[in-house]
Amino acid sequence: RAFVVATAMRTRRARAADAADAAKDASRAPDAPLARAASKTPSRGGTGRRGRRTVARTDAARGWFTRARARFLARAIDRAVARRREATTVSVTRAVLVLAVACAATYLRNVLRFDAMVRTAPGGEWLNTTVLARLPALEYGGFQKTNVNGPGARAKARGMTPKHPVVIVPGFVSTGLELWSGRACGKQFFRQRMWGTPAMARAFFANMRCWMEHMRLDPNTGLDPEGIKLRAVRGLEAVDWFAPGYFVWARHIEELGELGYDANNIHSASYDWRLSPLQLEKRDGYMTRLKSVIETFTEVHGEKSVILAHSYGDTVARYFFDWVETPVSKGGGGGGRRWVEKHIESYVDIAGPMLGVAKALPSLLSGEMRDTTMLGELEGLLGGLLDVAVGRVIASQLKEACETFRSWGSVWAMLPRGGAAVWGDNELGSPDDAPDDERLNYFLQIRAAGAPRQEGVNHTIDSALDFIFATMQEKNPHNVAEFSHVTHPKTQAQLLRNDPSLANKRATDFGNALTRPLPYAPNMKVFCLYGTGKASERAYVYEHHATDTLRPFQLDVQYHARGIQNGVRQVHGDGTITLASLGYVCRSVWRTSKKLNPASVPVVTREYPHVAPQSVASFQGRAEGDHINIMGNEDMIEDILAIVAGHHDQVKDRVESELDALSAEIARRRALHKPRDVNAHPNGSATPESY
Repeated sequence: RAFVVATAMRTRRARAADAADAAKDASRAPDAPLARAASKTPSRGGTGRRGRRTVARTDAARGWFTRARARFLARAIDRAVARRREATTVSVTRAVLVLAVACAATYLRNVLRFDAMVRTAPGGEWLNTTVLARLPALEYGGFQKTNVNGPGARAKARGMTPKHPVVIVPGFVSTGLELWSGRACGKQFFRQRMWGTPAMARAFFANMRCWMEHMRLDPNTGLDPEGIKLRAVRGLEAVDWFAPGYFVWARHIEELGELGYDANNIHSASYDWRLSPLQLEKRDGYMTRLKSVIETFTEVHGEKSVILAHSYGDTVARYFFDWVETPVSKGGGGGGRRWVEKHIESYVDIAGPMLGVAKALPSLLSGEMRDTTMLGELEGLLGGLLDVAVGRVIASQLKEACETFRSWGSVWAMLPRGGAAVWGDNELGSPDDAPDDERLNYFLQIRAAGAPRQEGVNHTIDSALDFIFATMQEKNPHNVAEFSHVTHPKTQAQLLRNDPSLANKRATDFGNALTRPLPYAPNMKVFCLYGTGKASERAYVYEHHATDTLRPFQLDVQYHARGIQNGVRQVHGDGTITLASLGYVCRSVWRTSKKLNPASVPVVTREYPHVAPQSVASFQGRAEGDHINIMGNEDMIEDILAIVAGHHDQVKDRVESELDALSAEIARRRALHKPRDVNAHPNGSATPESY
């Protein structure tokens, strides 16, 4: 408001100054006497020579005033445009400076030893637990080993030695991607990382639009766009550090090395995490190469391998187990029914999304999730004042992100599974409802912008998936076709009518934990390790802005209620994945279903309650249960070292959450065989018009 008032005052002063200048110019003009004479003439009367002269002088004076007024208006408009341009430039410059300072501070903190400063400074602990705890997996030693008496050294002291070869299957966004060919704007980054390490920052800030164009896949094929080729970096360096100071698998590799492992018995099965498992095999032969590596390990070392998979890597690994034993004629690897039994000692699932990730759906719908609600809040706080200067910038960036997410098959592969029994419905609500929270009878609620919340449409996960696929088929035909099997049969029929080629593009549902059985491998062991005690996204409240071409669907970031903040409902989990998706399959399905675990493979479920770091020195994920930072949890690393060293019997079940009660409720609901609720739409169909 002060800015508006000040601007108005400056405008009035400028106009007054311009008027004064115009008056001075008029007094000095050659025809000023005519103007003064005209101003003294009361009328245009008179028909004689004097009268005609008076009329001529009056017309000349009025013409001069018209020209002077036009000059004044032109100068005023030019000044207003210049002031507007200057204000916009200042706003953008400030935003860039803030971002640059934040990036520089984050990076320099790995070079300068701030830990002692923060611990001794007043309020240091508060700063650490509120601000620093929001950053992912920060290791102050950069690439240097800092924990000389870590889990590896302790395991070695207890007599453990390397036994089983280790294969690492990394998770979503945790493998470096390098450029092999690209557009003219990106050719200078040949064989440099477009994702991971400081090289990514250079490419991003050099030309953000160019960087985004290279990161996006072709929506018609699900593969590389014409002329662009990004490929996963090979070797352990592809997965150890995301950037200096930000570890992914570095702590595991470090402790494995301390135990006695080296590059000969550790393999990083890095991959392009943008692709779906099907496309990984089609484009890169990923599954075939992984099969070959594991077979080589068995032949060279005489021991079966241990697979370590984190996050989306669990989705890829379960797909691989299903694929490798399926005959080639049916789209598999042709390894035979006993391949896993012969080559795999243990499968270690670290924070795997067995039933999908809730935030995958809003990522496709609008490019938003809890992590981006701050942008929506900023837009709301600014209101209409800077709508063009800032609001449209935010909207365009979210639109760019949304289109990129939609092109990645990996995001579609992580869409929630399990239906209403897992994610709730209009009748029974959600199985993971908290007693004090608002009853959760929807996964996605959408209402027209400005309409009362009671007029919104409550979508269950089933109807929300139908809506997403029906809405996006035109612009994202490949991913809609590949994953259309997750929708209702009626929606599949409609999608097929829209695109008859869909039937040939639909992927086999390899790795679906609720429909595809574990391999028949009686001697294999499965370990499900994940963190608990952190709120995770579960449901979303949206507004539909019919006239907004950039963001027609927007999270209602102004909506707050019991259990809902910024339009996002959260429940128990690891900060990214809900508890049901993390533990239900391991704790219930694979233990009770002979159909889905035909060989009665033993399954251990082990939870790691989240413990926030208490000082900067320990801010290395050493006791965290967060989805990313758990990769530095020393308790979990000790368990993994015991597994790979052949002491798997030391790793026991440990469930401290409400998982057992939650699993029992989900199992009860699934036993009811409740049909999908396709009537959640006002028109009884999943059309974009019904939102």
